[in-house]
Amino acid sequence: MSLVAILEAIRATGDAQITEVEQHAYAQTRQILAEAQTVSREQREETRAATLSPAYRERARILHRARLESLRIIGNARDALINAALGQTRGRLAGFRNNPAYPQVLEQLARQAVEELQACLELEEVVYLEADPRDQAILESVLSTFKAELQVDYTLECWGGVVARSQDRRITVINTLEARLERAIPYLRRCLSAEFERDAGESETSPASAGASA
Repeated sequence: MSLVAILEAIRATGDAQITEVEQHAYAQTRQILAEAQTVSREQREETRAATLSPAYRERARILHRARLESLRIIGNARDALINAALGQTRGRLAGFRNNPAYPQVLEQLARQAVEELQACLELEEVVYLEADPRDQAILESVLSTFKAELQVDYTLECWGGVVARSQDRRITVINTLEARLERAIPYLRRCLSAEFERDAGESETSPASAGASA
C-alpha cells in the first residue's frame, strides 16, 4: 500500500470517529435540552398553580357566600309575600260577616260542627253550641232544620262560625273562621311557596330575561 493510501485510510478513520463523537454529543445535547425544557415547564406549572390556587379558593369562597346571600334574600322576599297574602286573607275573613254569602257559610260551619260532635256522642245526647251574638238571627233561621237537640249560647266572639261541645265539655269541635284559617295555614304556606317558586322560575326563563342575560 502506498503512503498516500495509508494516509487516506488514517484520515477516513479519523473522520468517522469525529463524526461519531459529534453525533453522540448532538444527541446528548438534545436530550439535555429536552430534560431542561420538561423541568422548566413543570416548574412553571407548579409556580402558576401555587400562584393561582389561593385566587381560585378565594373566588370559590366569594361565589359560595354570594349564593347563600342570594338564597337568604329570596327566602326573606318569599316569606314577606306569603305573610302579606295571609294577612290579606285574615282581613277578608274578619269582615266576611258582611259578605252576602256568609249566611250559607255559617250554616255549613254549624252543620259540620254538629255532625262531627254527634259522631262522638251517645244517641239523643244534647249538643251545645256557642256562637257570636251577631249571628243569632241567621242561626235561629237555620238550626230548626238540624236533626239534633241543640242548646245555643250566644257568648262567643269570633269572625264567624260556631263551637260545638258536649255537656261535660270533654269533647269540643271548634269550627270558626279563625280556627279554619289556622288549620289551613300550613297548607296555604306550601301552596304559596310553590307558586312563588314557579313564578320565579318562569321569570328567569322568560324571553325578556334571556335577552337581558344575552
